Amino acid sequence: MDSSPPAFTDRDRRRSVIAIVLHMLGIGIAFGASIPLTSLVLERWGEDAGTIGLVGALPTLANILLLPALRSLAARLGTARAMMLGCALAATSIAVMPLVPSLAAWAILRFLAGAGLALPWLMGETWINAVALSHNRGRIIAIYSAALFAGFAIGPALLTLVGTEGWLPFLVIGLATALAVLPLLPVMSLAPPLAQRPGLRLIQVVGRSPTMLLAALAAGFAEFASFSLLPIFGVRNGLDEPSALLLLTVFLVGGILLQLPLGWLGDRWSRRPALALAGLVGVASAVALGLFGGSPLAAGVLCFLLGGAVLAFYNLGLALLGERFETQELAVANAAFIMVYSAGSLAGPAVGGVATELSASWGLPGTLAAICTLVVLMALWRAHRDAIETTRREG
Repeated sequence: MDSSPPAFTDRDRRRSVIAIVLHMLGIGIAFGASIPLTSLVLERWGEDAGTIGLVGALPTLANILLLPALRSLAARLGTARAMMLGCALAATSIAVMPLVPSLAAWAILRFLAGAGLALPWLMGETWINAVALSHNRGRIIAIYSAALFAGFAIGPALLTLVGTEGWLPFLVIGLATALAVLPLLPVMSLAPPLAQRPGLRLIQVVGRSPTMLLAALAAGFAEFASFSLLPIFGVRNGLDEPSALLLLTVFLVGGILLQLPLGWLGDRWSRRPALALAGLVGVASAVALGLFGGSPLAAGVLCFLLGGAVLAFYNLGLALLGERFETQELAVANAAFIMVYSAGSLAGPAVGGVATELSASWGLPGTLAAICTLVVLMALWRAHRDAIETTRREG
């Protein structure tokens, strides 16, 4: 199934892809910088870790609670205008945080910022799937995903330049979010329209593409478990703190660099076998990390591979979404995808944290290996079922 409308010319597709990639780089920077900045400032205020974690989870909670309503809002406003509105809401919420230095106010503003950033996230993925074609969807989405996660990686580095005190970091993040609108301005007319009353319901997405949703769940689960716990895993397995922190950087670099080859495999083979391969790499890397996590070199190499595998769950799952749903259904399917991803991102650190307390060496690697195994089993089972159905039709 090819969900791209025939009205798009090749030039339109290229312009749209470039604009969305640049836009999502800015959105990624906002995500990547605002989360640690909020945590560090709350730590200076003397808040406990539980409260800091709760405030940090509010943007994710906004995704889960508000995405259906945000999709409906975007259908009324139009794709590009909804993305711009989201950026304006997020930029304003982040920039005014220094004006109201109270926990309650920051909780509300973080929730509003999460709701704002959810709009360009949802609409950007809907747009990128609408302009991608079946033969290059994996590579196009790989470039998109690499830009988003590059923004995640740039965000914390940006804080090292501007610091975490005073107004400046908040203003810089707000400005980065606002500037993310600029690439959209020349291509607003190319944004795909959204159906006011789509025929597809969120619950129907589960039956249509359970593999896609499991990939989203596993991506959120494994990514955020790794973001939260890899440095702790390193320290508890004998690495010094700089080496332990470097594991997370290597994890992200692997995720960014390996997306294009894995996306190419998804285009050349089929997305489910490519997803199963990514899952197998994830299982092998996680098991080896449990065995050799005390060696800085081995742990670095394994985290590089693990990052590539785990981030590919998101990339290949999003490509499956574009493959399985028509253009007018993409926004609803993408809302389900992000909601499930967000649920996984809440569960991953909690489950991984409990497992890490039970075993310093195997808690996190075992948790990651388990979720990767589920992806492998689901992808292979669905690929086998599709092959049987194709043989029956041809017979």
